[in-house]
Amino acid sequence: MNEIKSFTFYKNYYDLLDNLPVEDKRLMLEVIVDYIFRDVEPIGLVKMNLAIWNNIKMPLDTSKKNSLRSLGNGAPVGNKNASKKQTKNKPKTNQMDNQKQTNNISNFYFLISNNNFLKDRGLLRGKIEEWLKYKWERKEYYKETGFKTLLARIESATSQYGVEEIVGLIDECMANNYKGIIFEKLKGKKVEKVPDWFNQTTSAEIATVEEQKEMENLLSKYRGE
Repeated sequence: MNEIKSFTFYKNYYDLLDNLPVEDKRLMLEVIVDYIFRDVEPIGLVKMNLAIWNNIKMPLDTSKKNSLRSLGNGAPVGNKNASKKQTKNKPKTNQMDNQKQTNNISNFYFLISNNNFLKDRGLLRGKIEEWLKYKWERKEYYKETGFKTLLARIESATSQYGVEEIVGLIDECMANNYKGIIFEKLKGKKVEKVPDWFNQTTSAEIATVEEQKEMENLLSKYRGE
């Protein structure tokens, strides 16, 4: 067990967990506190539980680092001067900024996981999360409106060029330490042709009893019965 005494639990975590059945919600709460206070990595999470864990792990890691860092600053833990020194050495504005950005990235993961376009695109979805982590590590933070605009541009470009091209583009931008995703690099690339039925819904129709009898009669005639 580590020395962490507390951590920040954001409402976005609750919003994610609130969609789960009661048993899964309890499980995920145990997973979170065990990870924070005992450094226990969860094993065997599947489906929605695993998706939620992947969404909140990075902000939880940040919360753990902040808690451990605060324990190492100033007077020993338990000393009356400890909290005073920590407050003095760490400006309140920085603390508020860190909390705000941690809250934002959790919200961005929530936006990704609930985006209808990305739900069935595991490779692309994972690459967008990787890009978000890349920006976070560079301390280049999105505002919510900017991130929604980015998702809309990715959706549009994917529909035109295909998933592999967009994943490759994001990889290239990270490899070259670009500040943003340079969609202009796609110009001249082969456009992926999307069939006419791509955005259409299909439904199955069941033949009536009369229609089935008529079909049987036609088949009988065809077989010469």
